[in-house]
Amino acid sequence: MPDHPQQNACWSCKGPAGEGLFCAACQALQPPNLQQNYFQMLDHPPTFKVDRTRLETSYQALQQQLHPDRFATRTARERRFSMEHVTRLNEGYATLREPLARAGYLLQLHGRASGDEASGAAPTDPMFLMETMELREALEAIDPAQPDADEKIDAMRQDMERRVEEEEQGMANAFEAHNNTQETTHLEKVAQHMDRLRYHNRFLEEVERLEEKLFV
Repeated sequence: MPDHPQQNACWSCKGPAGEGLFCAACQALQPPNLQQNYFQMLDHPPTFKVDRTRLETSYQALQQQLHPDRFATRTARERRFSMEHVTRLNEGYATLREPLARAGYLLQLHGRASGDEASGAAPTDPMFLMETMELREALEAIDPAQPDADEKIDAMRQDMERRVEEEEQGMANAFEAHNNTQETTHLEKVAQHMDRLRYHNRFLEEVERLEEKLFV
């Protein structure tokens, strides 16, 4: 018997399992439905802007239903299905919670290469490259030993957080434009925003590391 039978046939009682996590007839835990995407699994519309409260509520409810501890006295197959469910649930939640991962996953759902494959190794916009060079020079010029270092680092961190928000909003706008027009050029803009956001996130981490040195 295959480990993952068809979702509409219960592996235990052989009757129709229904669409839920448990067989409608015998209440045996069914295997993960691999035809469901993460948005469907977590009961959220497939949009870049997510309702974090709704996402968290769905995640916690499913965790409670599927936690392996609840199946400690059930069959070996149900225990294994529980682990598979929870693993996939954690992966889905982590993907939809984080903007870059969520954008890459949405690109996949639209039939595009995800994040890293969809874009180059680094942003190529000349203006953006010039800005990043200037920012890096400004960061390297900060001396943590100087009395105004904390003010400069704080200002740079706030500026970078603003840039991160702008790129995330740019991705949201591009996805919305694609949903309205179905033009693939908007998905290309998503990939461009992802490139820039990756850089800003890495740069922000460097700023925060420098900020930590002030308190060592």
